[in-house]
Amino acid sequence: MPMDAELIQQLRQAADGDVQAFSYVATAFRDKALAWAREVTGSSHAAEDAAQEALMVAFTQLHTLREPGAFPGWLRTLARTAAMRQARRRRPDTVEAPEREDAAADPVVAAEVRQAVRGAVLELSAAQQQVIERFYLQGQKIEQIAIALGLPAGTVKRRLHDAREKLRVRLAGFGPARDEGTFWKG
Repeated sequence: MPMDAELIQQLRQAADGDVQAFSYVATAFRDKALAWAREVTGSSHAAEDAAQEALMVAFTQLHTLREPGAFPGWLRTLARTAAMRQARRRRPDTVEAPEREDAAADPVVAAEVRQAVRGAVLELSAAQQQVIERFYLQGQKIEQIAIALGLPAGTVKRRLHDAREKLRVRLAGFGPARDEGTFWKG
């Protein structure tokens, strides 16, 4: 995707914490992130989850990106990594949800959702925040987290599960209702 001057400016503002600027960026790249994720998952439902996860990680870690022009490649990597994680999680007995038509994303609503996600994560226990950060933001596997924290893998899985449930419940009003609970909609 070509990076025009406006998009680069919005990326710089987003890196400084401007939520509306990131909403602009997310809107510009959402379809591309979905396409990159779909290449890996082959599933629209899993690709949607992966693209949302990638955009959430991009939003929280954008300040680490040194060059705004590198954003498309970086987001592609985030989307593909999230999609691989989604593909590993999918069970063979999972039934694909029917396709749905999404209305155009409202930047104001998207900004409110991102703020709600941040707030909801901060409401988690320190232990849950730790596993959420390592799993979603750092891309670590359950086993890696267990070793790093000196915990059994089952404990890490339980904390991750409990954190997801709390986020799902806390953020139930944001985005479409789905069985697997989407907590961010870009």
